[in-house]
Amino acid sequence: AEFRRRRDYVVPALQGLGLPVPVQPDGAFYAWADCSAYSTSSWDFCFDMMQRAHVALTPGRDFGPAQAERFLRLSFASALPQLQAAVAQLGRALQGRR
Repeated sequence: AEFRRRRDYVVPALQGLGLPVPVQPDGAFYAWADCSAYSTSSWDFCFDMMQRAHVALTPGRDFGPAQAERFLRLSFASALPQLQAAVAQLGRALQGRR
């Protein structure tokens, strides 16, 4: 129930930031989000967000070659307050970038 609550917060929050999640996570504790509106490289995008927003995201290339440059993975295994802070930090870092 707790992971569902976190998922139900994270997925719409990412989508609200312009990071669409094409498949609703079910049975896992991570979201697969498309960052192509901001960068042609999920590797570069994740590194940039680590530096600017202090949020660790995982680039798609760590999970296979299928559209790896478009996608990133965000774990929602952290507590909800930490996820809310991370989304707020991402939002500030992404402001005006699209």
